[in-house]
Amino acid sequence: MVGITEGILPPNVTVGYSIHKWSSYACDYHPSKILIDDPSDQMSRWQSGSNFPPQYLTLKLDRPSVVRQIRFGKFHKSHVCNLKSFTIFGGMSEEGMVELGKKGLTNNSKPETFDLENAFHGNYFPSSYIKIVPDTTWGPAALNFSIWFVRLYGVSDPLYVNPCIQFFTNRRQERAIKLCLKHLRQHNYSEAFESLQKRTKVQLEHPMLTQLHERLVGSGDFDEVEVLLDNAFNDGYMEDYTSKQYSAQWEQILVPDGCPRPGNRGGHPMCIDEAVGKVYLFGGWDGKNDLGDFWEYNSLTNTWQCISADTEINSGPCRRSCHKMVLDSKHKLIYILGRYLDVRARVNMELKSDFYCYDIQCDQWNLISSDTGSEGGPSLIYDHQMVLDSDLQTIYIFGGKILNNNASHRTEAEYSGLYKYHIPSNVWTVLKPDNDPMLRSRFGHSMLYHPDKKQLFIFAGQREHFLDDFLVYNTHNDTVEQVVCVDETKVPESGFTMRATIDTQHQEIHMMSGLSKDHRNGSKDYTGAKTKIYVYSLKGNKWNELQVGKIPGSTDPEPCPRFAHMLVYDSRKKVHYMFGGNPGSGSIADRSGNDMDRRLDDFWCLRIRRPAFGDMKRSLHFLVRKYKFQDMSLRDPVGALLYLQQHVEEVVDHNNKEEEQHFQELVVSVFDSAAARDTYARDTYSIRTELFDVLMQYFPEGMSQPKDNLTDYVPPV
Repeated sequence: MVGITEGILPPNVTVGYSIHKWSSYACDYHPSKILIDDPSDQMSRWQSGSNFPPQYLTLKLDRPSVVRQIRFGKFHKSHVCNLKSFTIFGGMSEEGMVELGKKGLTNNSKPETFDLENAFHGNYFPSSYIKIVPDTTWGPAALNFSIWFVRLYGVSDPLYVNPCIQFFTNRRQERAIKLCLKHLRQHNYSEAFESLQKRTKVQLEHPMLTQLHERLVGSGDFDEVEVLLDNAFNDGYMEDYTSKQYSAQWEQILVPDGCPRPGNRGGHPMCIDEAVGKVYLFGGWDGKNDLGDFWEYNSLTNTWQCISADTEINSGPCRRSCHKMVLDSKHKLIYILGRYLDVRARVNMELKSDFYCYDIQCDQWNLISSDTGSEGGPSLIYDHQMVLDSDLQTIYIFGGKILNNNASHRTEAEYSGLYKYHIPSNVWTVLKPDNDPMLRSRFGHSMLYHPDKKQLFIFAGQREHFLDDFLVYNTHNDTVEQVVCVDETKVPESGFTMRATIDTQHQEIHMMSGLSKDHRNGSKDYTGAKTKIYVYSLKGNKWNELQVGKIPGSTDPEPCPRFAHMLVYDSRKKVHYMFGGNPGSGSIADRSGNDMDRRLDDFWCLRIRRPAFGDMKRSLHFLVRKYKFQDMSLRDPVGALLYLQQHVEEVVDHNNKEEEQHFQELVVSVFDSAAARDTYARDTYSIRTELFDVLMQYFPEGMSQPKDNLTDYVPPV
């Protein structure tokens, strides 16, 4: 039986376990050692007899529990049999397990703890069994698998667990009833359908969709169906579907010949003044040296202007990279904090965190502080994030690695916590220290500020390993929330220097990937830089990856994958601007090797293309009228032909090849005896039911009937 260590990461309490079940292949383990976490003993491990799948280890808990974390012990040094990737499953029975996460161990001697993905609609999935399925090892493919020690963290108190068990039991029963209701209604068993629904009081779908079914399938009122669909579209019910139709289009910005522009760089910050359409860029790393030039891009004239070739000469900050800056558009001020220094440059150097402000209107630099660390603010940091609440005149700084000049002797990296700086009073406040369990500090992450909600949105980054969490910090009450998305499989890959922007009008977060790690395959290795675009809907609590393309008619290439680039967003013009970056792979702090010496100087704009409301409604009308034509063909072929000519044709987009082809097939079917016989072989109920099922794809899964069918679970014989 497996014991559960109560709570999340409590003091170091060893919880032993016994093996409940393993795969059918031979396994080596030692009962006398299995309860002991002894990193120096080769015998203190579970070891598979071969690497041939399926190999797995099943742990039986001593009581049903909500398992929140799993911790793996290791050998005292790296080992070829350590699990490079594995999958965790959990459930109340061995047959009904669900995936709780794909993970991977770093090949070293340090134990690792992983969060399990078991939250669902605010409820935690209970388990009586935990199953560990190895995928790959750190050694050659022929090697077997080893698990040295496992400790589970969670809650086993029945007062907490029993409601979770009841929730998922009720949910399974409700889903089974809904599958039966869907089957009965699809096959027109109306009496049985009404009886089951009345007895169980389970509603198959949202009341609006029930009304849609009654109008469409029950009475065949296709005109009223079009009205209901228009209302559903206007009321936002189809927003989730609409967001999936977004696309991202790139266009390279080429300034006029002979005009100056910034050179190659990465690790540079940018900010934008939307009111005047100007983008500001300062510093960065060109592959060999830090830069100190300061630039302004005017989107109205499509020109760059070098404000200063070296800001230090103009009483501004010295050359730097991996710093951050924010712009206060109300007061036309730019604030700059942080920088990276090579290890060799830190030797015998007093490291101070200077803090500068640039007055755009006066073209003047002001040193706010020569060392924020001595004034209650962050120490010298790099790859942090900084945002501004212009209404409250408050700057928020979170994360980043802390620089020190004893790098050769340190054993643990130091990270900066969450700070706020009140501009009028010149006062720093520590909101969350680095060791706060609810908000793990990191570097190379994304952070955005929502001015209406007064919230910070924090995503990904790195610490000892890559992070894939999505957090919300509420500035008004100092609380942290973990965002659990509707579909966790669509969350962006974990990564380093992912760039994000926010559109408060559409209530969306836009994310561009950087140096990525796909946490879904359990890999601890970077999978390389990528140019992926994601949109997160604050209303729908869902991520969607966008199809990426070029502006129609453009011959420009798309931007190459990169990281350490910069992205800013003009929410008024609905356009992103991206400049430079590193096309290689590896850590931004590793500045050696040919790949790391190369930097980019290309400049791009990115537009998120949304389907026009009018086009969406018209396509829905075409879909409904196409089915109405088929329905009419069963009763009134002549009337159906007139309807096709007068009403279907008027909603066809003849520039859309797919729609034009569908319309032509309808025209041909009038004169095609085989097609006519096929239509007449169907009944009106099946035609209308088919249309209803097609329409369900436009509505969120939580509103509509189950997507699968009862017959999917019945063997064919």
